Amino acid sequence: MGLCPAVFKRASIVFYAVVLGIASGCSWLNPPTFEPEDLKNVRTDVDFRMIEKHWKRLTGEKVMVGGKVDAVDNRTNRAFIRLSPMPLDENDHPVEPEASRGYLLLVVDGPVDPSRLSHGKEITVIGVVRRMRYPVALDNGGYLHLVTLDVLRMHTWLPPVILSSPPMGPVMTPPGGGPYVPAGGIP
Repeated sequence: MGLCPAVFKRASIVFYAVVLGIASGCSWLNPPTFEPEDLKNVRTDVDFRMIEKHWKRLTGEKVMVGGKVDAVDNRTNRAFIRLSPMPLDENDHPVEPEASRGYLLLVVDGPVDPSRLSHGKEITVIGVVRRMRYPVALDNGGYLHLVTLDVLRMHTWLPPVILSSPPMGPVMTPPGGGPYVPAGGIP
C-alpha cells in the first residue's frame, strides 16, 4: 500500500511554509517599532547622551529616544512626560545597563492615558529636539535641567512575559526530605 501523492504535496507545502518563515527572519513575530515613513529624516546616530550635551546644535532635529517614565503631568491641551533616558537595543527597546543622570521632558499634544504611562513604564519616542527648559528647583535645593522634545510618535512597551510558571499544587517530598521518588523507582 503506497502513500497518496496528496500527502507528499501537503508535506511539501508545510515544509516550504516553514522554510519561508525562517528565511524571512520571523519578522512577523517581531514587527518593527515604528513604520518606515515615521523613521524618515530621523537622526539614528544621535543617542540621549548627545541630546543632553549638544541640545543647542540638535535643536529642530528629529531623534529617537527611549527610557522609563518618571512622571506625567496631564494638562487640558498637552501632557508633559519626564523621561529617564536609556540606550536602545537593535529593536529600539530601552535597555537597563546604563541609565542617565538627567531627564528629558517630552511634550505631547493632548492629554495621555495615565494607565498607559505610569511610573516606570518603558517607552520609545520619535520627537523633535526643542530647547533646554529653565532650571526647575528641587526639594533638596538642587536644580533640574530638562531638554524638551516635541513627541511625534510614541511606542509603549509591555512588561516581559514569564514563559514558565511555577508548578501547580504542592511539591511532594518524603518524610526524610529530598526529592520525591516513586516506590518503583524512576523509570
